[in-house]
Amino acid sequence: MICRQRFWRETLTPDLYRTSFRKSALRITELARNDRQIDIPHIPNWTVGDAVIHVGLVFDFVGQSILQGSPIGEQGVAPWANDPANQPETSDLDKWFETVAEDLAEAIWSHQANDKVWTSSKQTNTAQFWMRRMTQEAEMHRWDIEAAYGDSQPINPELAVDGIDEFYDFFVAERLPEAFAGDGSVHLHATDAEGEWMITRNDAGVVVEKKHGKGDVAARGPASDLLLFVWNRQSHSALETFGNTELLEDHQRFLQI
Repeated sequence: MICRQRFWRETLTPDLYRTSFRKSALRITELARNDRQIDIPHIPNWTVGDAVIHVGLVFDFVGQSILQGSPIGEQGVAPWANDPANQPETSDLDKWFETVAEDLAEAIWSHQANDKVWTSSKQTNTAQFWMRRMTQEAEMHRWDIEAAYGDSQPINPELAVDGIDEFYDFFVAERLPEAFAGDGSVHLHATDAEGEWMITRNDAGVVVEKKHGKGDVAARGPASDLLLFVWNRQSHSALETFGNTELLEDHQRFLQI
């Protein structure tokens, strides 16, 4: 299990999330008009078209489920998205994606942050969860798709710190609580925004604390690169490291989402 507080950055308001979401969604829409057979370089067997469809189906599932007040597929988004019946019935992926992104934005941001809505989280059921989760989803896959064209732009430092917070207090805490159990500690330090994390392994999982500390390994760099590291988009070689880097390799091997 994981022991930690839930991290919410007060500077990331609903309006700022919505602005970031809209910007990423517009960029994906734009890129969806290009050659969609190009491979995503860091994800095997995934093309630009696959990525656009994946993100669009996630948006569609979440938007419909919020409006319905319960998940539209009882097994969750992945089985629903993999069902051929739910695939987009058009070759105009840019127009399809633009529509589902707009529908999702309306479903989420028609609510106040603290309004109760259906979520996929075990710990929170407010619209703020989706404001963060879908903004981070859009931003990460915007980066993925840009990478296919050799033009990935860094993720905003403040948003990247928020994404690292979410990685630990949602994905690790709720979906992978025991995956990184063991010995050793990892310290991550953002160099361009206020963000530090101490990840201490134990027999039950990890304890994550948002503070300065001395780990068995330390990795520091721009917040965007740290987020890409925890999401397994790039290796620790993109970061400045000190200590036992095998722990960083274990982090990526065991904490995959």
